Amino acid sequence: MVTSTDLVQWQLEVAAGNPLPKLQHEIHCTGHAFEARIYAENPDTGFLPDTGRIVHLSTPQPSADVRVETGVQQGDAISVFYDPMIAKLVVRGNDRREALRVLRKALDEYEVVGLHTNIAFLKRLAQSKDFIDGQVETGFINKHLEDLFPKANVPSNEAIALAALAYLIDSSTQAARATQFGLASPWSAVDSFRLNAFGMQTALLEYGDQQYSVQVLVLQPGVYTIRVMCEGKQVAEFTQVRSQWSPFAGSPSGSGQLQALLDRRLCRSNVVFSKESITVFDQGQMSVFSIPAPQFLDHTDKGAGSITTPMSCKIVQVLVNIGDEVEQDTPLVVLEAMKMEHVIKAPKAGQISDIFYKKGELVEEGKTLVAFTE
Repeated sequence: MVTSTDLVQWQLEVAAGNPLPKLQHEIHCTGHAFEARIYAENPDTGFLPDTGRIVHLSTPQPSADVRVETGVQQGDAISVFYDPMIAKLVVRGNDRREALRVLRKALDEYEVVGLHTNIAFLKRLAQSKDFIDGQVETGFINKHLEDLFPKANVPSNEAIALAALAYLIDSSTQAARATQFGLASPWSAVDSFRLNAFGMQTALLEYGDQQYSVQVLVLQPGVYTIRVMCEGKQVAEFTQVRSQWSPFAGSPSGSGQLQALLDRRLCRSNVVFSKESITVFDQGQMSVFSIPAPQFLDHTDKGAGSITTPMSCKIVQVLVNIGDEVEQDTPLVVLEAMKMEHVIKAPKAGQISDIFYKKGELVEEGKTLVAFTE
């Protein structure tokens, strides 16, 4: 971008036997450029690659200073057989600082849902003072672990309120659709109707280990009071919230853009529903909430020990059998992802009680591979 040349075109010209369009002394650099590679990987687990289907994809608007080089689109799958790179984001500015400002803005506008990416990590990197000043060397990440991998990651109260409001609006939309097709029932109504009182609904959201209870009072159609509760205490309240919901065209998940006035700030946030999660993009920040399953549907065995997959992968080899006694750090399973092998070892001593997959099978992230008893 700093030389205003199309190198691919030049390659084709040379291959056709034509001379180079310019000589070296005719090429002039103007400004500063950065290339950020958007990868399907999880920085919090040592940058292990991730796989899965891209449920939602929104990229920065291309311009003279922003270019997105990609070969994937929404709905495509990142598989275990190829490199997990999603795109190259190339930006330009008059100098290093301006180019970084363009990069930060472009990263704020980059939205991917469906698998882990390194976008948030790249944002923190581009905001680092030493990186901005050009104090970069091979040990940069290890020297700035606290800044690049912050332990405290709490969603904003606005993001929590937007997630709850979008969830309840979506529930009401689905109920209205059921009524349209003759499936109406007073027992399945979610219109918040109350006699002699404002209608109210409560949404339970989980963010990591923290659970939030969000009360949404319907003052009138499209106008709400939203109260965010955490550990039995009210942490935020938004009054006279006016909202507008615009579903994404062709989205099978009911996702869309939510415009809401929260404490005099007009929020325009993309909200994406995926399986049992709600992803909110607000002011360049991505917050992923899960919807807890009712207790009567939770069949998780709290007592058994188990080993789960750290990423989507292929089973290369199972090194143990049911009934085997293993010591701590005994190799159990060999996995393959992105042409790399990973050995899963026993976290403690025990006896293998069950093996859930066999050689050659493809397994999603978070699935139980081996169960054992102490």
